[in-house]
Amino acid sequence: MKHNLLLSVFFSFLFMASFAGEGDTIKVQSHQETHWDWNGSWYDTTAFPDTGSYRRILMHYTLGCPTGGCSEWDYTTRIEVADPVNDSTTRWVELTKIITPYAGDKNQNWKHEWIIDVTDYAPILTGERVVAARYGGWQDGFTVTIDFDFIEGTPPRNVLEVNTLYDGTYRYGFTNDPIESHLIPKDIQMHQDMESSKFRMVASGHSFGGNENCAEFCAKWYKLKINGSTAVQEDVWRDDCGSNALQGQTGTWIYNRAGWCPGDEAIRFDTEVGHIVEAGQTEEFDVDWESYTYTGGAGFDPQYGIEATIFQYAAWNFANDVAIDNVIRPSKQDRFWEMNPICNNPEIVITNTGSSNVTRVTFDFWVEGSPEIIRYEWKGALVPGESEQLVLPSYNKWLFGEKTNNVFHVEITSVNNKADEYAGNNHFKSFFEDTKVMPEEFIIAFNNNAAASETRYKVVSERGETVFSRTSALANTQFLDTVRLDTGCYTLIIEDIGCDGLSFFANNDGNGRIWLHPSGDPANFYPPLHQFDPEFGCEALLSFTVGYELGDEETMDYPTGTRELTNGKLTAYPNPSAGNTTFMLEEGLVTGGTLVVYNHTGQRVYETQIIGRNGTEVQGLPSGNYFAQYLTEGNVHTVKFTVIR
Repeated sequence: MKHNLLLSVFFSFLFMASFAGEGDTIKVQSHQETHWDWNGSWYDTTAFPDTGSYRRILMHYTLGCPTGGCSEWDYTTRIEVADPVNDSTTRWVELTKIITPYAGDKNQNWKHEWIIDVTDYAPILTGERVVAARYGGWQDGFTVTIDFDFIEGTPPRNVLEVNTLYDGTYRYGFTNDPIESHLIPKDIQMHQDMESSKFRMVASGHSFGGNENCAEFCAKWYKLKINGSTAVQEDVWRDDCGSNALQGQTGTWIYNRAGWCPGDEAIRFDTEVGHIVEAGQTEEFDVDWESYTYTGGAGFDPQYGIEATIFQYAAWNFANDVAIDNVIRPSKQDRFWEMNPICNNPEIVITNTGSSNVTRVTFDFWVEGSPEIIRYEWKGALVPGESEQLVLPSYNKWLFGEKTNNVFHVEITSVNNKADEYAGNNHFKSFFEDTKVMPEEFIIAFNNNAAASETRYKVVSERGETVFSRTSALANTQFLDTVRLDTGCYTLIIEDIGCDGLSFFANNDGNGRIWLHPSGDPANFYPPLHQFDPEFGCEALLSFTVGYELGDEETMDYPTGTRELTNGKLTAYPNPSAGNTTFMLEEGLVTGGTLVVYNHTGQRVYETQIIGRNGTEVQGLPSGNYFAQYLTEGNVHTVKFTVIR
């Protein structure tokens, strides 16, 4: 086992900390392109801030390839921090567990970054600490770089203690050494100032080939019991490996696994348990694992790597507070590359970081230089600590019109119809790239593989309309589909119901491809307009514009100002309704526009044209909060309505 001790004490840090203010970021380096060449641990003494208040701490984990290229196998890696318990004992606290991708085709120029929220570990990320980068691989290898961002401000709740419940690798399915003999009940002394608490389980199953293909390819549950009563039960399983951001790996990356996927972070199962435990008391925590008996045949003993943690917090620092955690699109982050670039429908992640339940949040969003600021109100239900991914309404040209920089902004303006109590986490900006510009007519050249109708595709407009689709195809056949489009923003969506794309070495479907070509004479097909990687797993996307470029002033002739999603000349009745809602246009509003209905997450659920003024009825919507937009050239009118069944 190799142990490399690198000293990275940054004396400039004290100077930076003394002048840091709200929203400023203190950057801390740990491992820098550390070469993982064989199974072992590499250590770095890292200088974290001694003092200060940080609303968020982010860890940047960047994987790369050494000179000879990356490993062709998926191996477990862990980043841990040493926390002295007393003069003679040190515990290692795991910040993340990431499984490397099958990367035999990557060269030394390849890198991929994960950005991981480690704010909950704040009490441990202080002062001079030893950080361990552990590599479970049995060949050369990868490089790893670890950086931390300490963002000045007030955290949602101060962390009082971080208690490790279980930390280790445990064999699974052995009657003479059951996993339950290691996952024994443990007493945790709750801090006297504890107001809330969270349980985190990170588990990954490994080994296959025996009965049920356990533990890597079998879905088994864990159950958390507190003082003998079940608090939560979860299946340790990932069912989305075919949608991995690291597509086209050189191994079985599309197969779903026990808590992990190759080239991704192991799942964090988080459960709020503060309502179950009591401050100042000793509480018993116990984890049970689903029963299983191993009968032999696996490559090595089935096992689970488990890190179970209890976080104890003081009171929430704010009552009415929501944070914008991330922008998924538009974005240049490595983890979201397959969903970007875009020309419509931004997507964000928010978290209720206050003590009150949240039912509505108002946002402004815009692109730097564009004359349009768009205001949107989300309705829903977020309990304290809960997060939600939101799709914002599409405004295509208005959003990107006359942009001067490729920087997207989103900002919270109110929460629950009141001022957000903490402005420090209300604004997020994201850098992005422009979408491709396609001709009005082009050809989708689809060479199908042997899987017949597994693969299908469609072109969707900025309003969610499917303007072209292919839903079936003969096996091993070429199709040349000519697509003609009006000026606008579109997305080509390719789906494979087998989640193995058009090419995958471990099945018998053969190889296919989808390329986009200029229309006309096939002699002019090359170079193609776009080539999709045939090994795309479940889905591949391409957003593009026709007839204009993002930010082209000559094609962006739209009104300026703030476009608010508020009640206007569009009315809905009855409101609330029992399922059927009628929409009316007031006098003076031009007919012939489009009515679009969105649910509370911003997803489009209905669309039609309004021709006259006799009322347009929408039927069959499930219970919930909605908003409807009436769109005409250059104008939007909005009404909110509710369905109660």
